[in-house]
Amino acid sequence: MKNLFRVMLPLIAIIIFVNLYFLHSEVIKPAGNYPIWMKDSSRNRTDQTSGLFYTGEKDGKKMFISCDDIGKINRISVDESKNPPEFEFTEIKFSAQVNTLFEKFKKRDMEDIYFDSLNNQILLAIEGHEYSSYDPEIYRKKEGIYALTFNNDIFSFDTIITIKRLKMPEAVYAHTFDNIGFEGFSVTADYFFLGLENYQINTNDFTDSTILYIVNRKTNELTKTIGTSDLKISSICGLFSDGDRSLYGIDRNRRSMFHLIFDEEFNVISCRIKQLDLSTPGHPEINDVLGFAPESVTFDHENNVYVSLDPWKEIYKPDIAQRKRLSQEELNNFYTFVPIMYKFKNEFN
Repeated sequence: MKNLFRVMLPLIAIIIFVNLYFLHSEVIKPAGNYPIWMKDSSRNRTDQTSGLFYTGEKDGKKMFISCDDIGKINRISVDESKNPPEFEFTEIKFSAQVNTLFEKFKKRDMEDIYFDSLNNQILLAIEGHEYSSYDPEIYRKKEGIYALTFNNDIFSFDTIITIKRLKMPEAVYAHTFDNIGFEGFSVTADYFFLGLENYQINTNDFTDSTILYIVNRKTNELTKTIGTSDLKISSICGLFSDGDRSLYGIDRNRRSMFHLIFDEEFNVISCRIKQLDLSTPGHPEINDVLGFAPESVTFDHENNVYVSLDPWKEIYKPDIAQRKRLSQEELNNFYTFVPIMYKFKNEFN
């Protein structure tokens, strides 16, 4: 019942918001030959993909790393010379040391991922679980940002070797809950940006806003706390910074993308929001499936935007009329909850 509440409440918010707020708003359409199903020719696929980060180009293919809610990290390549683009992924293994740590987790709920090229490490946002009447905040012992080392290079690694939880100011955990943590995370050389999924009064009530934390990487001090109610941002489920004073993000509950610009004190001086057209691969007319939940954002070297879905499994299905337009393979993608990857032009420039 709790999981049903957690799906239906933000779903109700989506229905109301999309019908009212975006009635006359700008909509970003998918670019190129996207969207694509996140599965390869061997039917290997990602599962509940919630984090995505572009790492570069190799052999003419776009390279990414991703993380899944179910506790998996993947290395992804996309060949955009094919139509549709050809998706291929490698599931990353964990060393004995990493597995030993993860065995202590009730759920390895990975939410966002970032390649820190300055330190040659992967940074991973993990959401806390394990609410207990004996220790109601036990989830806080595991939630937060983790630094991971890996073998080989970012284009060819296949194993996570070590993992370490980063120390963060205690204030950033003030409004986390069991299964409510930092679903949006990004980094610059000087700052961490941590986006709380949603500000909640209790663990079942989604509100109209959330909180963004900005932490100084060098001093580990909380630089700024920003409430998003006045910004019309309901949730933060993916972040990408292209500079200390510029931050992009995904508002899953409103199926939109936002761009924030800060002044020197990190006051928000500009907030622009655009709705995302989340259509079905090969079927641009099927773009109203409520189970499409965008939860990540990253940019390539050409300033293109990539977004992936973490499907809401209870409602990840087209309606009866739409099903008649889909092949059996496409329907199977829905029935088995295969995520979708989108590409958009950056229309905030």
